[in-house]
Amino acid sequence: MKISLLFFFWIISFSISYSQGYNLANPSELKEYIEVVKKSTEGPEIGSRFPDFTAFEFDGKKLSYEDLQEKLIVVNIWYVGCTGCKQEEPFLKMLTDELSTNENVIFLSFAMSSPKKIERYFSKRGDFGYPTASVERSWVKEKLNITLSPTHFIIKNGVLEEKISLPLAQPETLNWFKSRILSLLN
Repeated sequence: MKISLLFFFWIISFSISYSQGYNLANPSELKEYIEVVKKSTEGPEIGSRFPDFTAFEFDGKKLSYEDLQEKLIVVNIWYVGCTGCKQEEPFLKMLTDELSTNENVIFLSFAMSSPKKIERYFSKRGDFGYPTASVERSWVKEKLNITLSPTHFIIKNGVLEEKISLPLAQPETLNWFKSRILSLLN
C-alpha cells in the first residue's frame, strides 16, 4: 500500500506540471512549479537543525553527520524499484561528476532497500555518484519524517537549507537544484 501511495504522489507531482500547463523551460513557471512541489515535501523544516545520523556504506566506511558538518551535504532518499529514482540517476551522476572536484560538498544517499538488493541493483546499472548506505524505511520515517521518494536535502552548517520530493529527471529541475547547491557553496 505504501509503495502505491509513493507512486501515486510521484505521478501527481509530474501531473501538476502538465495539467497546469507549466512550461519548465520558462524560468518563472519553473520557479512556480518548484514552489508548488516544495510545499508538499515532508521532512524537517527548512532552517531547522538536520537530525544527527550515522550510517555505513557497503565497504564499511562510516558516514557520520558529526564528521561532515563542515561540508555542504546533499542527501538523496530513495529505494530500489522507485521509478522516479531510477529516472533521475543519469542526472544525479552528471551533477556529482560536475561537482566532484569541489571538496566543500559531499553527496550521500540513503537507500531504503536491503544491502543485497542495492548491490545487485548497482552491479546491473552502476551507481550514480553518491556514497550509499542501506537504511530501514522506519528509520527514514522516524528520523527524517519522510515517506516519499525520491527526496533531496541540502544541509549547510548543520541546518536544512533546501528540501524537495521530486525526481530531478529533467534538465530544468536538475539545473535548479545545482544552482541551489552552488549558491550555498558561496
